[in-house]
Amino acid sequence: MAVGSWLRLLIVGAMVVGTAACSKADRAVLGAPGCPDEAGPAPSPRRVPAGAVWAWAPQFGAPAGAPQQGPVPGWTDVVSLADGGHTTVAVRADGTVWSYGTNVSGSLGHGTGGRYHEPIPRQVRGIDDARAVYNSGQTFYVVRRDGTLVAWGSDRFLVNAGKREGYDGVPVPQPVPGVKDVVSMGPGPLNAFVLRSDGRVQGWGINVTEVLGDTDGTRLTTVSKLRGVVDVASAGAAVIAVTADGDVCAWGNNAHGLLGVEPRGGQTGRPLLIPGVKNVVQVAGGNDVAYALDRGGKVWAWGRGVSGALGDGDTSDHSSVRPAPVTGLPTVRRISAVGLAGLAIDAEGGLWGWGSGLGAGRHAEGGAARPVRIPLPAPAVDLAGRHVILEDTPDPA
Repeated sequence: MAVGSWLRLLIVGAMVVGTAACSKADRAVLGAPGCPDEAGPAPSPRRVPAGAVWAWAPQFGAPAGAPQQGPVPGWTDVVSLADGGHTTVAVRADGTVWSYGTNVSGSLGHGTGGRYHEPIPRQVRGIDDARAVYNSGQTFYVVRRDGTLVAWGSDRFLVNAGKREGYDGVPVPQPVPGVKDVVSMGPGPLNAFVLRSDGRVQGWGINVTEVLGDTDGTRLTTVSKLRGVVDVASAGAAVIAVTADGDVCAWGNNAHGLLGVEPRGGQTGRPLLIPGVKNVVQVAGGNDVAYALDRGGKVWAWGRGVSGALGDGDTSDHSSVRPAPVTGLPTVRRISAVGLAGLAIDAEGGLWGWGSGLGAGRHAEGGAARPVRIPLPAPAVDLAGRHVILEDTPDPA
């Protein structure tokens, strides 16, 4: 029996005993306002100007002597990036897919297992119509121009849309069964989520915290009571979505306040409306921390704030259930997250970061408590992990 099924049996048992068995946090989640379940304009794929790729920090497991930062050889004309830490994958404007880094159970997509390092990008064969790339750790997904999905990498369970066929890697791209009409994705470490062209969200994978909605099992399923979505992101134990009206919704676990409900705790597969933040155009999620970008270019953060992940000046292990502005940032046009760090590209193409893993030196050992500027040789147009797409090819001199 799936872990999620055992969890549901425990919850049902508690309900039989009586409502007195429910904690205050459980009752707060049950009584919180739901997300508006209304159809909206069809979401559209995001178009990114093609550019060169710059690594602003080294990959995990890079061998001694590998460059700490700089242009990725040969990666020009790139329109989409996915950075798994060890492996990085890019989509070029001609629809081809390329990868470099450390192979983890087939994460490079070149048909081989084992662990080895590829310092120069190589083409992932068999794909010439790619639109965008995403990742769940070292498992990578490519959205094709027809809206279907192919995947490869370290987790066969995720590649097979939640069908339990072992967890050994898949070293070459294969179709993800049953998935179509994909506009964009918001994968998590143990599950994956797609935004369809009809504004619905579908997911598959581990469902211990009800991130797949109010359902049992691990297979591909549609999140109920949620329509009109234009962006979706996994925040670890919860999922965050934004609707065409600019409302933010979340479902899953509330241990760190990701559902915007006090007191913290409890969980639900019913999407809840996050209070206090409006007119949102994009969301991003890290490890139990969430970010939202509004139409005015302001970034909001809530959830777990350890190592400065909330950008609120506090590196202790604390949580916030109320979205609060990340101060110290200029007007922002794009956000991202990696682990316990937030990243943002400002209106001029400058890169900013806060939280853990941003480097040493001027950053505190426990993380950058406030946003800091990360130097780049040219303005950035998009980002993924420790890599950015630049407007122009950097001068190698």
